[in-house]
Amino acid sequence: MFLQTLPHHVQELLRRLGRLPTIAPFYLAGGSAIALHLGHRVSVDLDFFTDREAYEVEPLLQDLQETGHLVIRQQKRGTLNVTLDDTLLSFFTYPYPLLDSFHDLWGVRIAGLLDLALMKLAAIGQRGRKRDFVDLYQICQSGYTLDDLLRGMPEKFPNITYPSYHLLRALAYFGDAEADPMPKMLTPLDWAKVRRFFEEEARRLMEDLLR
Repeated sequence: MFLQTLPHHVQELLRRLGRLPTIAPFYLAGGSAIALHLGHRVSVDLDFFTDREAYEVEPLLQDLQETGHLVIRQQKRGTLNVTLDDTLLSFFTYPYPLLDSFHDLWGVRIAGLLDLALMKLAAIGQRGRKRDFVDLYQICQSGYTLDDLLRGMPEKFPNITYPSYHLLRALAYFGDAEADPMPKMLTPLDWAKVRRFFEEEARRLMEDLLR
């Protein structure tokens, strides 16, 4: 794990969260988990997921309240957004199977890179932000191919249809991403290079799809 991707105050908070029994059903995913795996950028938010249809919100809130200064930003079925000591935490119900093994960090389960990659591809299919493209680009540089990930989508999301042509169009659409700031990178990366990679890959895969 590349701990330098998390600021020291976020590392300390994650250590405290790992000691909470109510965190046990959750695993860390999203940009911070990807950054911990790959070490490419700084990430400051913590996104937690659980496959439990219903989890006890009140005990979780009580534990968080006792851990630091808690402010509830949003609370609805399946979603809880808070700030804890000025760090944004999100808790989501996410009823999809895990295909990869967890990693443990200070008692917190970290999702495996395959699951993180498929979740990131799904996010881009809905609305791709610049950090999403950057993260998926780094995942592809680490060994996974977009071919692999497209084939893995039905297993990860068995009850959702993600047409390949829709995902490929999303991979080459940067309308939402262009206005975003570049994430704080720990390894140099040019946005134009990221964009060119996905444009070329989407074109190649679309040609394969139409054959």
